[in-house]
Amino acid sequence: TIDAPDTNISGLGFGNGSLWAVDGTTEYAYEVDPQTGAVINSWYIENTTRVPTGCTFANNTLYIACGTTPDITLAYCYKYTSAGVYSGMFSLDC
Repeated sequence: TIDAPDTNISGLGFGNGSLWAVDGTTEYAYEVDPQTGAVINSWYIENTTRVPTGCTFANNTLYIACGTTPDITLAYCYKYTSAGVYSGMFSLDC
């Protein structure tokens, strides 16, 4: 086991050899070394007024699901490069 990088991790993914975590309270994203638990990189999740509720990592991109509280509606997925650069968003509502 490793210690969480923040107090309210609401999403966790794995890719490129790293764990990826988002915190729903501080609204930070983290790249974590899965062997040591050390934070490799972190950044504030910008360009959203929604709460981060989950994440996944694919194709060198961190996808962060966010919605409005309390029902997590009007959901969007925000895309960031592995370096933390915002690269767009798309709606998750059907």
